[in-house]
Amino acid sequence: MENDGLLRELMAQDDPIEWFEQLAAENDPALHEALREALLHPDREVRIYAAVMLAQEFHDVSALPGLVDALLDWNRQVRSAAAEAVWEIGDMDPAGLIRALHFERGAVRDAIVEALAIVGWFPDDIEAEVTYYIAIRGWHQLVVVGSPAVPGLISALSDPDGNVRRGAAWALGEIGDPGAVPYLIDLLADTSGDMFGIGGRVCDVVAEALLQIGTAEALEAVRSAFPER
Repeated sequence: MENDGLLRELMAQDDPIEWFEQLAAENDPALHEALREALLHPDREVRIYAAVMLAQEFHDVSALPGLVDALLDWNRQVRSAAAEAVWEIGDMDPAGLIRALHFERGAVRDAIVEALAIVGWFPDDIEAEVTYYIAIRGWHQLVVVGSPAVPGLISALSDPDGNVRRGAAWALGEIGDPGAVPYLIDLLADTSGDMFGIGGRVCDVVAEALLQIGTAEALEAVRSAFPER
């Protein structure tokens, strides 16, 4: 069934939850995509049911933002099912979970992190650990990780969120890996910053990071961008 037709059928259901159960009982291959479509359903109860079922039946990481809503539900059974579903996703598809953290941005990424924090999930390898710390803005933890965190932090320098770019630049300066210098130089023109001046502009943090790394290339780039330094 094409997605448009599936969406129309979903929205035509008087009881979408009963429809999902029917699809599941019939082992209908349309169930997976129907649950994905239902994550944006206007009815909160339908969204929560779809997220929990999507995680339980398919271990699909796209359910994670919806599971946050379920984890905050008044019904203890719903909360318990959602927590178990988040745990199962992390257990069955850790790589998918980390991809979700790496590629999602803004509110969706924050929702995934919140869901993982509620159930106490924690990564069990260094790549996952770095991605997780970047997602939770754990810059000090990344400094402790050291050189293995550098590739992930370099990737974070292109994040749409200026706070993430600033935090990543600071951490790279603290780690002091010269390999980060060309990527930091590219951000010397990034004048975005907090509207209240908290934390400073991205370019100022980048300049400090380059000065801290201290290679000839880094120092020259800072002198060219900020002659007053």
